[in-house]
Amino acid sequence: MQHITAGRTCTGIGILLLTAAVSVHGMGDSAAAPAQAGYAGGGHASRDVYGIVNMVPFRTSRASFNARGQAAFEYLPFDFRLRVGFFDGRRVVDPLPPADTLSVLGDLNDRGEVALLARYLDPAHPLSDGFRPVRWSAARGAVILPVPYLADADLYLGAINDRGEIVGSSSTAAGGGSYRAVRWTAANRVMPLPAPAGFGDVAAVDINDSNVAIGGSTTAAGAAHALRWDPAGRPVDLGTFGAGGAAPRYINKRGDIAGMLDPGTDNFQSFLWSPGRGLLRVGLHTVLARLNEAGEQVGRIQRAGNENHAYYFSRARGLVDLHPRALFASEANDINQGGIVVGLGRRSEGDPGLAYRWSRPGGAVDLNTRLLDPPSGLEVNEALAVAPNGDILAHSSAGLVLLRARGGGSDAPVLGPIQLPQPELNRPVTLTLSFRDRNPGDTHSATIDWGDGNGPQPAAVREYRGQGEVRATRTFTVEGDYNMVVRVTDSTGLGKMQVTSMLIRELGGPPLPGESARSGSAPRSIGGATAPPPAPAAPPAIFQATQARAPGMLRQGPPEPSR
Repeated sequence: MQHITAGRTCTGIGILLLTAAVSVHGMGDSAAAPAQAGYAGGGHASRDVYGIVNMVPFRTSRASFNARGQAAFEYLPFDFRLRVGFFDGRRVVDPLPPADTLSVLGDLNDRGEVALLARYLDPAHPLSDGFRPVRWSAARGAVILPVPYLADADLYLGAINDRGEIVGSSSTAAGGGSYRAVRWTAANRVMPLPAPAGFGDVAAVDINDSNVAIGGSTTAAGAAHALRWDPAGRPVDLGTFGAGGAAPRYINKRGDIAGMLDPGTDNFQSFLWSPGRGLLRVGLHTVLARLNEAGEQVGRIQRAGNENHAYYFSRARGLVDLHPRALFASEANDINQGGIVVGLGRRSEGDPGLAYRWSRPGGAVDLNTRLLDPPSGLEVNEALAVAPNGDILAHSSAGLVLLRARGGGSDAPVLGPIQLPQPELNRPVTLTLSFRDRNPGDTHSATIDWGDGNGPQPAAVREYRGQGEVRATRTFTVEGDYNMVVRVTDSTGLGKMQVTSMLIRELGGPPLPGESARSGSAPRSIGGATAPPPAPAAPPAIFQATQARAPGMLRQGPPEPSR
């Protein structure tokens, strides 16, 4: 599961992910050479196709599946207030009321419980107040958890296990200083997770179903140590595993721990530690992304010039470079219990990316070649998470989509992205949108809200047996930002929406207040891969952090430390 953290100043999708990724200087190539051993061969099986389900049309960040096929994710709507969405297997719901609420994903467990941070839950609290920890489920709704130490503490959530136990960290001083590890029990009580004597800031990042938690702290000399807490909350210092420092990230049901060694140095690499079996170093410049219950991990090999390679590692197979030779760069984001790996690849520097899947019998596959009847213009750019049954959450040119394995899908129409030419003031602009429907007998209607204050307007639809297009023309006579919404509804009442944002300025005109110059007009994709807003305040310095990249984009350069 993805684990997300946020500080009080979080304002957008650029959330700092608590990982053990590290700052490096003077990067060189990794020693591992491309080799598809254990992931080679195979062909296009007859049912190796994915049906498409539109989830949300906005930019998305982290996403996580559970064993029920439910999913939780972050998305950034028009108001640029980050929100958590929950997919119950049939539809997407907001765990918290969208109005005046900003929420950040912590984790999702197999019981359908979401751990998240939220602020402005109560109108009596101004938006500048700190985040509050929340436990949410469809059955019980939102439960605001007690805040330890300070009412306006900086909080970071690491994980929630299948018993409903949540771990994270909280500041104990005003302004975000002095962090302590915290566990919230299934009964919503706060349980401090202490560090051994002589340690500084402490954070807990993961907890398994035996209630064994992991995290880390720093010594007075500044060395990062891995910590493990038993079910009663008693700490054990695991040390640095023979390196200059160690930062754990994941613990699975077997007690395997994965994380990073030598954070903040040129010698960083990921590791795998198992009870009774000891430590394995994965390889120089490997950066961990995910550990599964079988002890397999995936991530990226950081290489010079951002020509990163996706990797797989296990005790049985060792380090496997998954990089397809035809690509410029690649990265693995997730692995399920069946060993299916998902991520992305880039064809060149600056390419928005292609969603990729690796499987033991099937090798590397561009998921765009496996889409079942996609609408025109829809391209999947990054696979974020893979479910136990093989379903995949992916970022696309049409926002977040669910790719259902073996051609599964939805009875609702499937929408591609809004297509717009370069707009100009006082000249007509034509909008088009392609859609598909697996029920060829359905007919469709559409509306467009141009964002000009006139509300939804009927739009022309051309269609034939499940394939259609929405088309409309508009002339903009006033400069401004326009948030456009297209809704397509079938004859049974099922519908989906697509959005885009367009900035219209008169070319060559004087700058508006706050603008340095006029650069003309341009559509600004909301569903597509664009750079995120600035990152929030950094989490505890005991873990180096990477800035969450925009979906569909590989990390630019080596991971950076928190600031």
